[in-house]
Amino acid sequence: MTDKTYINEKALLHRLECPLRSTASTVVLESPVMACSENTARWLIAERIAGRAPSAAGTREVFDTEWKRTQYFQSRTEIPVKEYEIRVREGARACRRLRDIIFRCEVLQPLSPYELPIGDAVITGEYAVLRSSRRRNHAFALYLRHKGLRIKPLVPDIVSFARRLHLGNRWTDPMNHDWKVNTIAVMHYWLTSDLSAEHKADREFAVEVLRGAVNVFTGPPFPVPGDQCLLCPTRACRPDDLVRPANPGFTVKLLRHKAAATVRLAAPKADGDA
Repeated sequence: MTDKTYINEKALLHRLECPLRSTASTVVLESPVMACSENTARWLIAERIAGRAPSAAGTREVFDTEWKRTQYFQSRTEIPVKEYEIRVREGARACRRLRDIIFRCEVLQPLSPYELPIGDAVITGEYAVLRSSRRRNHAFALYLRHKGLRIKPLVPDIVSFARRLHLGNRWTDPMNHDWKVNTIAVMHYWLTSDLSAEHKADREFAVEVLRGAVNVFTGPPFPVPGDQCLLCPTRACRPDDLVRPANPGFTVKLLRHKAAATVRLAAPKADGDA
């Protein structure tokens, strides 16, 4: 029996953001605002389930406690003052945004780990399931985001596809029949801007996307050179190479190991040419 490869959702996203990263690179750099916000959200959701309603000051106190544990805070003397002040303001706004989403929604399921088998791999992660008080028949997996642009329509990432597919499994689980919802989605919720968007994906399409992502993670190391490299318009695998667009009639200059070689691409012959 083939051993399963376990891949954390964030590690998978980190790898897909740049194919040049190797599978051995497991260090995923995360913003201190995001790390503290995720832990604060965990606490807020637990408080809601326990029937308590912590104050804004209490929420900020929990966030600040998490903040002081970060490497970013401990190395603050080496960070430009303006940059550090920006991060502190982002933290204050993140606290407000977390309270807005968690306190106006019902918690159907607290932050819980998940395992999603895809081929010979298993994607792992965690998320909470909420339901808005204004849309009782709709549930969503909360996906906290930091930074990003105001782009519409939403361009979902691999974490969104994984959570959406697994949420579908949880939704149909008889254990969760008391949810009583008709539709599900993944809520992308930005912490430092008034932006949110839902991702509703077709199940079959989500499976295909995740299979492709897993193959990139577990497949042969990038790049796989071949004849197609001569026509590559970006040469992302060798940023030092100077390449013009690979269209007929153009000259492609490839610099490899400090030795220059010129390859002239023949233009297509016109009808009637010998």
